Amino acid sequence: MSMKESLVRCAAKLPGALSLMCAINAKKVRAKYGDLPVQPNKIVFTNYMGKGYGCNCRPVAQELIERGADFDMVWAVKDPEKQRGGFPDNIRLVKYGSEEMMREYATAGFWVCNYHLVDIFGHGLRKKEGQTYIQMWHGSFGIKRQEKDVAALTKDKVWVKFSKMNSQNTDYWISNCRFEDDVYPRSFWDVKNIKPFGHPRNDIFFRPHGEMRRAVKEALGIPADCRFLLYIPTYRDDMSTAYYNVDFAALKAALEEKTGKPWKIAVRLHPKLAERASEFVPVSSDVVDATGIEDITDLLASADAALTDYSSAVFDFMLSRNPAFIYATDIEKYNTDRGFYYDIYTTPFPVATNNEELLDNIRNFDAARYQEKIDAFLADKGSYERGTAAKQVADLICTQIK
Repeated sequence: MSMKESLVRCAAKLPGALSLMCAINAKKVRAKYGDLPVQPNKIVFTNYMGKGYGCNCRPVAQELIERGADFDMVWAVKDPEKQRGGFPDNIRLVKYGSEEMMREYATAGFWVCNYHLVDIFGHGLRKKEGQTYIQMWHGSFGIKRQEKDVAALTKDKVWVKFSKMNSQNTDYWISNCRFEDDVYPRSFWDVKNIKPFGHPRNDIFFRPHGEMRRAVKEALGIPADCRFLLYIPTYRDDMSTAYYNVDFAALKAALEEKTGKPWKIAVRLHPKLAERASEFVPVSSDVVDATGIEDITDLLASADAALTDYSSAVFDFMLSRNPAFIYATDIEKYNTDRGFYYDIYTTPFPVATNNEELLDNIRNFDAARYQEKIDAFLADKGSYERGTAAKQVADLICTQIK
């Protein structure tokens, strides 16, 4: 059972309030860790809730390592033993949700993450004087409504309580555009000190990364002379994959007809559906399962084209300037259930609601017009992406410690 699940079950015992059990647990946690001294040079990183070396935290850690900075870096993961191989030797691993993790958080000078630390606050730990919390989140130019702006996400009053506490305790929010500057305060309750740095994970699109691309293609079994399209659908609340009915054979044929080059399709399911990849990804020499690649940024920076429904990852991919398409069969329903911040048809990506429209969008794709739309979109959203975000976050950390 996750920390969130245990927290919610505990709180559910008293409608509308935390149970006595949760309150007692919180007091115990504060008594156990509250007086521990803060180590100014310790940084605890968390990627989502226990994932590996990836997303926005990874390039910040790499930047600090390359500087030779004297930091004690800790990363909270689900399985330290199994995930050890994916990390540099000078990053210590701790089990996510463990007492050891709570102790590391209680004594760290910096908390750096891409997700709410609701579990931390929900179990009684509180940020102390001398600790700095940097939130980098995990979306870019996100079209999907989030947190306070989504009715379905605010039904859990316990989650809301600690999400608010999380925002109130966050010292810096890292933004990649003026659009995010506006969304963060509205959707995350209490946001202050927004830093216009860009997202560290997107720095990769502004520098050569041929070696990484070769490694990704080799890991996927894609020949060096073959291009690949990355299909990255998001999840639905009912966890249905009925909306993922892409005709992969026809898609491959259309790409090859358009470019005169060989193509393969790489499919990466959302982490919430990762365990179902084998039942969804067809057994085919032309379609490969990319769900096992730890960091989606490596895939985005390596792909020659992308296809999604509503995943914010496509907005990261846009910075590669490679073609991207939207295939969404339930736009009206999704907009009702979750909601969009802006019209999906105003993005640079050609939109299709069925397979025939998707194939037509590929056949009629206008590369020059697509680049113009990207420029207009980035200007409209006020993009801060320059390829220097990791450096700026690292500078912020180093400045704070001084």
